Amino acid sequence: MFTSRLRDVLALTVGLYLIAVGILFAIDSTGLRPLGTPSLVEGAAGLALVALGILSLLAAMRARRFARRLSRAFGHVRSAGEWRLDDAVVRTVVGDIHLDLRSAELPEGETELALLCWLGTIQVRVPAHVGLDVEAQTFVGTVDVLGVREEGVIRDIDVRTEDYETATHRLKLRLSTVIGELLVVRSER
Repeated sequence: MFTSRLRDVLALTVGLYLIAVGILFAIDSTGLRPLGTPSLVEGAAGLALVALGILSLLAAMRARRFARRLSRAFGHVRSAGEWRLDDAVVRTVVGDIHLDLRSAELPEGETELALLCWLGTIQVRVPAHVGLDVEAQTFVGTVDVLGVREEGVIRDIDVRTEDYETATHRLKLRLSTVIGELLVVRSER
């Protein structure tokens, strides 16, 4: 329905709009320039919209680098059966992303995979022989990458396996969620 260029512009436009509306709510709540009924709730909503707008812009800029994309507004994305993994972006607004890479065919060298979810869980299961470089971030939630775990507000974890540079198959994972849980595990199989 939309071209990839239009999707990028649309994401940037929505991000800028959220920032602008958030700033207006925040200014209104300070009383410096009354625009309507000032309240603490409007100020909090304004700051939340600014944060969501910034995250939307960052996600759009990160996603722009990849050729293959899968976007879903609502619903779950799950891997099934044998499949080939190439550089890709998988996005969902509300839903979960569950990828089991143990049955995926990974090309030799480095593969980049960005998984973006506004509200939901991202889980990735990776075979033990694959070298991993993972950047995982959440605005509110839990991040657990290969046993390194953080919970709370604005959590960000960078993990790189020791064998990353020497591994035949290397995977750069970029995981991001606004509210949710991020989980990356390595399996022996």
